[in-house]
Amino acid sequence: MNLRTFLSLFLGLQLTLTTSALALTAKQSGRVLDLPARPKHALAGSVFLNKIKNLSPAKREKAIVAEILKGNVPNFQRFLYPVERRLTTGPYRGQTLRFWAVPDYLAVGSDNDYVRVPLNLYSVKTLARQLDLSLPTSKMVDDIYAQAKVKLKPAPLPASKAMTSATNILKHHGLVQKQLNRSNWRPGLLVAGHKKDVVQSRRLAKKPRAIAIYGWHQKNSTPIQPLSTVHSADYADYSHGIRLVSNAVEIGTKTLDLRDVLSQSPTASLLSDEGVIPQPYYISGRSTFPMASK
Repeated sequence: MNLRTFLSLFLGLQLTLTTSALALTAKQSGRVLDLPARPKHALAGSVFLNKIKNLSPAKREKAIVAEILKGNVPNFQRFLYPVERRLTTGPYRGQTLRFWAVPDYLAVGSDNDYVRVPLNLYSVKTLARQLDLSLPTSKMVDDIYAQAKVKLKPAPLPASKAMTSATNILKHHGLVQKQLNRSNWRPGLLVAGHKKDVVQSRRLAKKPRAIAIYGWHQKNSTPIQPLSTVHSADYADYSHGIRLVSNAVEIGTKTLDLRDVLSQSPTASLLSDEGVIPQPYYISGRSTFPMASK
């Protein structure tokens, strides 16, 4: 991201961030979504979803990814939020572990009219490759929920054949927004509890054509959805959220790559409850994601 693009994003950011939060999230390009400024005539989120609601799932996915990559996302989602945990065991005991996450699940639209959009694993891989980001692990999802400034209550819709429909995506988004409006939420705060997360998992090494989901935490911090790979990689429904994280991880004063941390046994347990999670498309210092599609 060049300076002109960054300044355009910053000056157009219509939200209040504390000085400390801004310093943490904006000091490196890997902690800001590397997207162009939102186009002047970009569609509002509700308008966009209604426009694509009758497309096939595959064409809808393609349209959503294209819309995100051209910059039609809320400004408040562009700055990643720091998530910290004090390490109490192991060789890094006493040091602070820090990673950065999108403050809410990825959405299409403006600050005033946006819609959170679920995506299948093929679409997520495309975005991760383009933006140099990763999916969180289930342990990172737990950390995000623990530190969320706003914790929402899961609001499942009745099970039906419409689970994957754009109508249900819009309906569930409306339920979430009603909760937000009754909370102390403001744009840019870390919010959690309202979606299941699409995550990376060791299980996918044995089941590569599946998608891993986890979360939808309740107020007692117990997730409704245990880690699961029951769905195929091309599946996405209204309950799924995409919360990407930076590949930059700090342990004390050291900055490491998340993919290196997760692929090595001495460090994997810091961010994974499953031990080492293979990173098949990553060689230390270089991502090699294929352009997967379905």
